[in-house]
Amino acid sequence: MTAFRDLRHYIEHLTETLGADEVCRIEGAHWDLELGGITELLAEREGPALLFDDIPGYPTGFRVFTNFMGTPARSAAALGLPADTPKLDIVRAWKDISRDLRLIPPVEVATGAVLQNVLEGDDVDLTKFPAPRWHEGDGGRYIGTACMVVTRDPDSGWVNVGTYRVSVHGKDRLSVWFLGNRHARAIAHKYWDRGQACPIAVVVGQDPILSTAAAMSAPEGVSEYDLAGGLRGEGVEVLNAPGTELPVPAHAEIVMVGEMPPRDEESVLEGPFGEWTGYYTHSGQEPVVRVRRILHRDDPIILGAPPMLPTIPAGDQAVPLYSATVTWDHLEQAGVQNIQGVWAYARQLMMVISIKQTGAGDAMHALMAAASRKRTGGMERYAVVVDEDIDITDINHVLWAVFTRVDPAESIHILRSPTTAIDPRLSPTKREAGDLSMGLVLIDACKPFAWKDQYPRANRVDECYRAELRERWKGVLPL
Repeated sequence: MTAFRDLRHYIEHLTETLGADEVCRIEGAHWDLELGGITELLAEREGPALLFDDIPGYPTGFRVFTNFMGTPARSAAALGLPADTPKLDIVRAWKDISRDLRLIPPVEVATGAVLQNVLEGDDVDLTKFPAPRWHEGDGGRYIGTACMVVTRDPDSGWVNVGTYRVSVHGKDRLSVWFLGNRHARAIAHKYWDRGQACPIAVVVGQDPILSTAAAMSAPEGVSEYDLAGGLRGEGVEVLNAPGTELPVPAHAEIVMVGEMPPRDEESVLEGPFGEWTGYYTHSGQEPVVRVRRILHRDDPIILGAPPMLPTIPAGDQAVPLYSATVTWDHLEQAGVQNIQGVWAYARQLMMVISIKQTGAGDAMHALMAAASRKRTGGMERYAVVVDEDIDITDINHVLWAVFTRVDPAESIHILRSPTTAIDPRLSPTKREAGDLSMGLVLIDACKPFAWKDQYPRANRVDECYRAELRERWKGVLPL
């Protein structure tokens, strides 16, 4: 895997490996809705990555970068794979890398590009950065959508890194919204229970491997920095943010350092915000970060991943690396045999599993194993199992299997499962009662094993001949 030095190295890598048109530089788009609207329109077409500059009201060079892994080719490039790697092979490579991962701790360095500008005291001013208002109904300007929130456990010294939504509330105030089961929230409560504010750093602008690791939710006691080091094959260069014991990437674009007091001491109205479910979610009094210090590079870049409808392959979701590989690995650990691949649709609202049947219970085994995976904030609504002849990366092919191989009276089962607080289907009554549960639909879309060899033959052109046709006509037809 390519060990990117920083976000700028990744941007250079995209243009060098995929072509100069892979990163589109846009000048003059406004931070209020226009950046978000352009990002969404281009993401719907699986268009280029977008680097916004000359944002009205801000100096040239104060930039925003979006749609950074919004195509399979960019996802492959981020992992150091050839740009034409088949989508399922990208997931398979990520699964294999993740399973055999050797944790590599970060490397402490004395200095880095993030220290080019250090703002303290009266110079602290978050409004100097073009934090976008991404959606019309957002309750504020969200500088953190693909950010890293760094905290340290006061007892063990464990450094946790997570991704949360972060909004600007003035020159020296941020808000952070944590779901109830997140490690950073538990760490913060340890400080609060002792009557202390929680030291915290918010990193905005880092390479895609760091971004992906921050969203992985490592086991308690394991730092996401160590995961990122294992994924990169070398330790992440970090330095302690001045005045703290919080390690931050030495070559990050922007780091905001401060403390988070208990909510009953100081809070702010956070949200609503257009989340990845495709709906606005949560508005309430949430903790603030009192920003004491800002570090940033010259000509800093905000890395943005504004949530959109989950059917849009936006930001880092063109290839569902984490959701698909976690389920795939869990299935293998559960003893499911002959798994051909796992794919996620609408983020992880539908998980599709491809198997090669060797026995009558194989499909149901795969479904029950998928249903048993512990969830830490996901909301998988549907689990579908299909035969190996189905291209699970093509939703139309998956739907064809569901429409033609499912008997609704025999092939569909419904269980109860945990969901998340941002689930739009939770009723007000269930929210008030703290009942975070939903239905989970299990769909067996395989040919019935007892007579699968007698199932009518499909009339689809096979993969070998497809490859021959693509090669022969690649200069003439968009195949």
